Amino acid sequence: MIEIESAGPAPSGPAVLDIGEGAGTLLVIVPVALLHTEIEVSPDGRPDARTHTGVHERPMAGERLAIALFPSLDAGGWTLWGAAPCMTRSIEILDGQVTQIDWR
Repeated sequence: MIEIESAGPAPSGPAVLDIGEGAGTLLVIVPVALLHTEIEVSPDGRPDARTHTGVHERPMAGERLAIALFPSLDAGGWTLWGAAPCMTRSIEILDGQVTQIDWR
């Protein structure tokens, strides 16, 4: 498993994204109950290849939200693995774009 970002406090300053050339970003807004936990994704059909990242409070649209950020994922189909109370779901990462999911 690859760790993108730990579940502790978010680093200060804006996030750095590595998108384009076959990669995109996943930004997941989660319930506050998941703050300081970790969530996981894996490429479709490869549940053994999970990557996880921490859930942090981040500013967005004038408020502070619980957000998990995967700054660089290969473009294509991914599974966002459920973390109670959120259900597992399929997502599509697009090359050079930020995919935003509201999982609240």
